[in-house]
Amino acid sequence: MASPRNSIKNIIVISIIVIICLIVITASFRDADFVKSFKIKTLDIFKPLQEKIFIAFQPLITGVNNIKNFFGLTTKLKQLEEDKAKLLRDYSENINLKIENNSLRELLNIKQRNNYKTVAAKVIGYNEGKWQSEITLNVGKNNGVVEGMGVINEKGFIGIVILSASDSCKVRLLNDSQMSIGARLLSSRSLGLVEGSSGKKIFLNYIPKDELVYTGDIVITSEFGKYIPPEILIGIVKKATTSESSPYKIIEIEPFVNFRTIENVLVIQEW
Repeated sequence: MASPRNSIKNIIVISIIVIICLIVITASFRDADFVKSFKIKTLDIFKPLQEKIFIAFQPLITGVNNIKNFFGLTTKLKQLEEDKAKLLRDYSENINLKIENNSLRELLNIKQRNNYKTVAAKVIGYNEGKWQSEITLNVGKNNGVVEGMGVINEKGFIGIVILSASDSCKVRLLNDSQMSIGARLLSSRSLGLVEGSSGKKIFLNYIPKDELVYTGDIVITSEFGKYIPPEILIGIVKKATTSESSPYKIIEIEPFVNFRTIENVLVIQEW
């Protein structure tokens, strides 16, 4: 007869094997149609509960964030003033040499083009982890929302719909590590890809290292598929560096949109 200790060891070993098998199966079939179908059905089923939970806990989350921000307010204000002063200096010294005042004025006063066909939506969920940054909206296929559609608000580009259920959808944000979208530098019209990262930083990649890139330069979308029009604001160049091992510049972008405070958005259905 097996001792209790051996029985426990056997149970642990079997449990580990089962977990490994489940991980392998999930990794092997994560893109399969039946997995996607299951995700869509799950999204529909849990939409009402998720919406209620998000609304219930949002004040608490906001309160905790406000407390954290309060204690670091003095340092943050000082840093913001320094950053603002530096950006203004760089902007005046560099960007104004590159762009005519009239063109710049027109861009800064830009409103979202009114000939987009859009559907209004509200954020009902926020999911952030090391490898993902997503929001859930209260619109889906019943509202004409499908995968690949761009999402914007009054400040600029937010992300792309990656999964659409009947009455809700998931949106991959710009700072998600799997995000990749065509973009341009406003001053030079140079084309690259805006991509997220596991550290939640956003980069404009594939700009040659011999290209002049200015701190404070504005980044806009390029035409990217049938659901994402060109010239939607994305952000500004925070810093640009080079590496001897790469033929491209390392350009970090500061987005115009604060992803943690998004509430109301527009999903672009046609342009």
